[in-house]
Amino acid sequence: MSATAKAKVHKIDIKQHSTNIVQEEVAVEAPANIYINKKHLVTLLSSPSMLIELAIGYLLSEGILKTKDSIDELLVAGTDIHVKLKAGAKVDFDLNRFGKFVSSACGSLVDYLRLLAQINSKITDQYSITAENLEQMVIQLNNESRVFKITGGIHSAAIFENLKMAAFAEDVGRHNAVDKALGASILRNLDFNRSVLVTSGRQTADIVAKAAQMAVPISVSISGPIHSGIKLAERVGITLICFARGKRFNIYTYPERIKLS
Repeated sequence: MSATAKAKVHKIDIKQHSTNIVQEEVAVEAPANIYINKKHLVTLLSSPSMLIELAIGYLLSEGILKTKDSIDELLVAGTDIHVKLKAGAKVDFDLNRFGKFVSSACGSLVDYLRLLAQINSKITDQYSITAENLEQMVIQLNNESRVFKITGGIHSAAIFENLKMAAFAEDVGRHNAVDKALGASILRNLDFNRSVLVTSGRQTADIVAKAAQMAVPISVSISGPIHSGIKLAERVGITLICFARGKRFNIYTYPERIKLS
């Protein structure tokens, strides 16, 4: 299934007093159903791409699995992702997690509160980057965001390991984009302690929580923060940066990881 589809658009130009009818690409969302040992865990409304990465990123960033080594087999059929666990795998089998539906607009409050309760350690890694490094990361994210440029209705996320873009994803949901980028990073065994998460979406506490779950020390966004995101970043030791546009950005927590000269 494609991440975009064509739609008829009436383009109105008030200044020119004109109307044109054209075909344009728009973003597609579809239900991605994740099953664990044949039991339905969650349906994520998402862009129908990188479904394996989406599943792995979701399972680990939500704290359901602690390691990808718990997975024995992972199969995709259409937009269904079937995860078979190894015997004795450590997994949070809280029955309240199963059968959930998560829209592309937001995450689940119940799962978010549960995830917060799981995050007990603080990130103390002193990995740092320069302001110029950060600027280049945002430029690369924007350059890679091809579906966004076509549709205007997509979020993007990337993981930079040791200053190099190592994983990139786009999705109609900002949570899903982050999960896909994290999932791709997990599959490649990236070193999250020396990584930066760069996203297009606003930094709410649930996005910061996903970075914290994977021990990513620096989280950057083109968009703004929410107060809950700032407070959580402060609590878990993440350097939170927002409004990263051009040569300007705001640092809300732990500025010592960003070298300005």
